[in-house]
Amino acid sequence: MSQREVLIMLAHAQWCAACRGRLLAEPDAVFIGRALSAAEKEVLARLTEEDFTTPGTLARALESTVSELDSYSDHPVARLRHF
Repeated sequence: MSQREVLIMLAHAQWCAACRGRLLAEPDAVFIGRALSAAEKEVLARLTEEDFTTPGTLARALESTVSELDSYSDHPVARLRHF
């Protein structure tokens, strides 16, 4: 799993309501041009609005840790990359 790309995307979506909405409404459109495996796309496509309630719920949905997710929250790409 190219965890880095997934975590950058979700660190951004966690705080950007517009991108989170797009990811939840049309995940296939968001995946275009991104280096994601089929397994990563499946995990991202299963996300719901409730998964974004807290960093903990999002980390659990990703089978990751809050600290891993937080490590990307200040990443320059995560702050600037809209979907």
